[in-house]
Amino acid sequence: MIYPWQQTQWHQTRQLLQSERLPHALLLHGNEGLGKTDFARSLASTLLCRQPAEDQRACGSCSTCDLLAAGTHPDLHYLKPTAAENSKSKNPVMNIRIDAIRRLCDKLNQTSQFSGYRVAILEQADKLTSSAANSLLKTLEEPGEKVVMILVTAKTYRLPVTIRSRCQSMRFSVPGEQTSLQWLKQYLSGSGPSSDHDDRQLQQALKLAFGSPLSALLHLQDMEYQQIISEALTASISGNNSLDYAAKLVKFPKVKTLESLLSWTSDLSRLVACGADSMLINEQHRDMLQSLAQKVNQQRLYRFQDQLNFNILHSTIAVNEQLLWENLLLSWDNL
Repeated sequence: MIYPWQQTQWHQTRQLLQSERLPHALLLHGNEGLGKTDFARSLASTLLCRQPAEDQRACGSCSTCDLLAAGTHPDLHYLKPTAAENSKSKNPVMNIRIDAIRRLCDKLNQTSQFSGYRVAILEQADKLTSSAANSLLKTLEEPGEKVVMILVTAKTYRLPVTIRSRCQSMRFSVPGEQTSLQWLKQYLSGSGPSSDHDDRQLQQALKLAFGSPLSALLHLQDMEYQQIISEALTASISGNNSLDYAAKLVKFPKVKTLESLLSWTSDLSRLVACGADSMLINEQHRDMLQSLAQKVNQQRLYRFQDQLNFNILHSTIAVNEQLLWENLLLSWDNL
């Protein structure tokens, strides 16, 4: 699927295909929630389709497109982070490991089943282990004929320079608010009356998602999570115990919750530094945030922000998540 905000990248890709200058390795990067993996799949479908349309999109009706739709095309290989085979943790560390890369490289070195391209998509390529990244280098340096590797990431800084330097970079930018709002309305209009949202709710979801439409859609569909976060962070004002929410937060993705805490912390920083008229991410909680801003200690606030950034940066390290949330919620209450 090519989204409305990806037209520039698709036009660039079409030009590369038409001039037969498509690189053997592409690095698709940009914020979460911009549909980079969907773009990679569309490009893979175009490369493997036997009779692509004039706009270079897959026809959707040939035998190879049928295999792609069924997820059984022998020349398309897909890798994403997984837990270690011997892991017994309820929240295991997810990585792309060296064994998976070796198996992938072996498949790419084999002859194409359809005498065409062999394509590999690596989702969240930033989660390659060091040994896996080193193993991938040889294939990136000496790819076989008609081998295309598409690496997808929202965190390019976590990829080794040796990997980045061997890929052609393609950046996906956050679209304008009107483009995002229009797409969200069109998407939700086909989801039934239970998915009705007004402009204020859509704009708030986009703020929480830092402008990424697909992430905003997840926020709209995840009201329980938003309710728990807001209750946990306003517990001290409401007269409740914030630690009661630590066990509830464990069931949600760690990085997602850390980023939510960071958005509240950023709002507090704006209110403390710039006053009550500041633009906020969590606009619907402005009254609560203003109450918190009146009692917050600025130095403790900035230290807490550093604490969140540290945990986001080291999010791949396995920790006892309930203890993590208890510690962070205590720090929040003591701001």
